[in-house]
Amino acid sequence: MAIIGFNLKKISIERKQPIKGQVNVKTNLRIAEIEEEKTVVEIAPGKTPLRFDFEFTINYEPKIAVVHFVGHVLDLEEDKEAKKILKEWKDKKIDEDLRLRISNMIWVKCNIKAFLLEEEIGLPVHIPLPRLTK
Repeated sequence: MAIIGFNLKKISIERKQPIKGQVNVKTNLRIAEIEEEKTVVEIAPGKTPLRFDFEFTINYEPKIAVVHFVGHVLDLEEDKEAKKILKEWKDKKIDEDLRLRISNMIWVKCNIKAFLLEEEIGLPVHIPLPRLTK
């Protein structure tokens, strides 16, 4: 339905050794939990806020550096749809369209922060940026 919030609880970056030779970068996004978000006030009648807890990791290999984010996305769903999502999550299943919508939000927010952090500790950016050519 609509993403209404994004929050980070943990950001860590560690450079373990200098860059030598070829560097392989691997990213991993994991939805750790989906729960109904309890609120003090009703956000919208007939709608349920869901919290998607996530971990997003960027590994520079071999054991060069790690960038790690932990946070959550808040998504507002119709009550009936929210119940369906929570029921499917009991089997760790997520509807493909919903997973893509939530994952894209996480990718955008975390990648922007990662670019800044990588620059601060002298790492190459983990995603090739477009280059202008003649």
